[in-house]
Amino acid sequence: MAMVSIKRHMAQSEQETALRQVIVLLLDGIATRVAQGDRNEYETFQNNMRRIKGEAEADAAPDALLVGAGSAVQALGDYAQHTTRFIRKQGAELQNIISMLTRTVIAIGGGGERSLQRLQEIGKKLESAVELEDVQTLKARLGDCLDNVNEECARQKTAAAEFVDSLQREIEVSKERATDLTQSQDLDPVTGLLVQEAAEAALQVLVRKGGRRYLVTAVVNRMQPINARFGHAVGNQVLRTFKEFFEKQITPGDRLFRWNGPALVALLERTESLEAVRSEVRKMLDRTINDVMFDVGGRQVLIPISAAWSVFMLIPPITTATKQIQTFIASQGGRDYA
Repeated sequence: MAMVSIKRHMAQSEQETALRQVIVLLLDGIATRVAQGDRNEYETFQNNMRRIKGEAEADAAPDALLVGAGSAVQALGDYAQHTTRFIRKQGAELQNIISMLTRTVIAIGGGGERSLQRLQEIGKKLESAVELEDVQTLKARLGDCLDNVNEECARQKTAAAEFVDSLQREIEVSKERATDLTQSQDLDPVTGLLVQEAAEAALQVLVRKGGRRYLVTAVVNRMQPINARFGHAVGNQVLRTFKEFFEKQITPGDRLFRWNGPALVALLERTESLEAVRSEVRKMLDRTINDVMFDVGGRQVLIPISAAWSVFMLIPPITTATKQIQTFIASQGGRDYA
């Protein structure tokens, strides 16, 4: 009987050793084969996986191996979230580049209509491009389109140098922002929109360009009572729901930003009068969202969503626009308790 017990023990030991080797191999594979996004987050993930792997190699008990496996899964999930956020920032920056190129072609005027249409088509396809081959194809088409822009500028000799220089400056600014994405905090974690600082930078660029543009400030009603009664998680869902609703109302050329608190700011490019734009926004936002249910502690709750809004024309300096936005937001504070 003693010999049988020893043989069983040896068999079990060999099996545990093999399982431990499998675990170490899996941990090593996870650590070395993930895509690199943010450099700092990638190094943190690598350090965590090396620590977990070291603990697994150190003859840890089975329950300790189980804890280590859970830690590895958690580390992988956290890194995946950070990488997703990093990719979204890159996508937003690419859209900014296309948007600036489109505005420059509009400024050229005359023979630039064909190039504008092609750039708009590229911009729409870029939003849905998920494979590297898609991006490379769009890059080649963008290169052809920019060649056409250069030809049009050559035909407009008196304005060519000014517009080409403007285009080059905008591209260089975008490249600088794209190379600093790892330190950027431009995206709001709740709505996924660019935040107030990015909005102010965009307004500064547009003011220098001239043209007629309007700012719409929308403040979601009753956010403080909603947060107090249902919790901030539900409040964030309410804000995201309104953001999705707002995005569907504006045109593709418009831009939407997250300001402070329960406020969103839209930048509209229109040639119409202020009254005409106000009438357009009234049709967009003078209604209540009554068809969305929210999960609150396991039960479904209907929370009506509406917003107060204001429209004004964008005129320099930028400090005037930001002051108007902040004044309107502050004026809505008391309505949270109505």
